[in-house]
Amino acid sequence: MIGRKGRLTVICHNEYGITDLRRKVTIKPTYLFREVRLRLEARLLSRQYTSLIAEGMRGWEAYKEHQESFKRSLHAIRRALMRYKDRRIESGYFYICKHKSKQYNRVFVMSPLYYMPRKEALKRVRYLLQRRQAYAPPSRTADNVAVLGASTHGSILARFVTSFGNIGGRRLTIKVWLIYLFVTVILACIILFY
Repeated sequence: MIGRKGRLTVICHNEYGITDLRRKVTIKPTYLFREVRLRLEARLLSRQYTSLIAEGMRGWEAYKEHQESFKRSLHAIRRALMRYKDRRIESGYFYICKHKSKQYNRVFVMSPLYYMPRKEALKRVRYLLQRRQAYAPPSRTADNVAVLGASTHGSILARFVTSFGNIGGRRLTIKVWLIYLFVTVILACIILFY
């Protein structure tokens, strides 16, 4: 690519965006790059937050004053990650995997485009999208986002309602049978021991 002053600029265009190889700068990032970067930064922030809580941050006056702004900021990050993830899953080309080892702060971006010929990979992506639509959970509205946000810190009932409302197809039947089995075992224990 020819730059502004007539110099040759070597760029790399991939799934993360357009990168200037000479200056080692991402010129135009893609949504995938932004999501990966935000996920890694959110993990670092979460790690710092939990270490400060372990040091007794909840007892600090400054924390008590700004507790609501902390919650709003974390909720904004969570919403942004949810939007990026929804967009990525809707397109169906890429998925993100965590590193197996807990000590590494890494993620891997995987795609059928990496290990299959393009024609077969596109067929595979279409097939996966059709399967996803068959088992699609209900759309995320403002009410669902509020429940999802509450379920990360909330009660067991909120987690149950969230998980029960966000499953579809066969998994709903399995979930109902597991609940039925759990209640039956509890009732049997009560009958036997009382």
